[in-house]
Amino acid sequence: MPQVRVGELFLEYRTAGNLADPALVLVMGTAAPLTMWDDGFCERLAGLGLHVVRFDYRDTGRSTHVARPMPASIPEMMGAFAGGQLKPPYRLEDLADDLLGLLDALGIGAAHLLGLSQGGGVAQLAAARAPERVRALTLVATSTAGPNVPPPSAETMAVLLTDLPTDRASFIAWNELMYTKTGSVSPPPDVAWIRARAERTWDHGWSAAGFLRHLLAVISATDRTPLLRELAIPVSIVHGAADPIFPVAAAHQVAQAIPGARLRVVPGMGHDLSPVFWDAIVDAVREVSNVRAPAASSSGPAAP
Repeated sequence: MPQVRVGELFLEYRTAGNLADPALVLVMGTAAPLTMWDDGFCERLAGLGLHVVRFDYRDTGRSTHVARPMPASIPEMMGAFAGGQLKPPYRLEDLADDLLGLLDALGIGAAHLLGLSQGGGVAQLAAARAPERVRALTLVATSTAGPNVPPPSAETMAVLLTDLPTDRASFIAWNELMYTKTGSVSPPPDVAWIRARAERTWDHGWSAAGFLRHLLAVISATDRTPLLRELAIPVSIVHGAADPIFPVAAAHQVAQAIPGARLRVVPGMGHDLSPVFWDAIVDAVREVSNVRAPAASSSGPAAP
């Protein structure tokens, strides 16, 4: 797959759709490479008349990884950070600048951004830092990172703090645990789809140290509310009514902070992007992108 140079980094990327169409850049969650986006989902978006770009963040997949040692576990990392012994090697603002650098490298003057979870925060920052480069935002399962964002439940935190995987088999099992506990509620999570996505993601490239460095950027994030109040672009927010990581009140906070933002709360949806909920995301993108209505088709996962 192709790469571009952004500063001192090389970022891996993949595209779908017609190069002449308006650009839509997909921005994934914490330490998630481009393989976490299904091919079928990208093709659905390209079918709207969009040039779809997905990429590996720094420290993920086949993009440049950072040579910065990390503790062995999430609790150790959080303890070292809280005690002042560990500082983030980069912040979400740096990931937003990487995203803007990707636009430069690909010759994209301005793009629509679709951000999921951490990717929603990165997309918010990119729009705030370079408003002339972002045409519209679609934000899924994300927050303002403000002090009043409701925390996950104790049960959800126990899942999130599970030991990190060390090999392919444990990575697949870890994904199955995470997304059956935090993904859709109704219908139940599709375990075969979760496992297939995990398999292709491990094979593409994933590391526990990269995950921890990304997570450190997330937990050190500052409140984006003042920046969001300044946005003057179309913004569509999609949030699962059953999201256990960012309860739905977090979505209302984002919507209240952004002038004119549209919020859609999806029953049964959790903190994931399973195929059964693709229609809601595609519709949200279409509404703020001024592109054609999607052709009739059934949602479904792409082959791994």
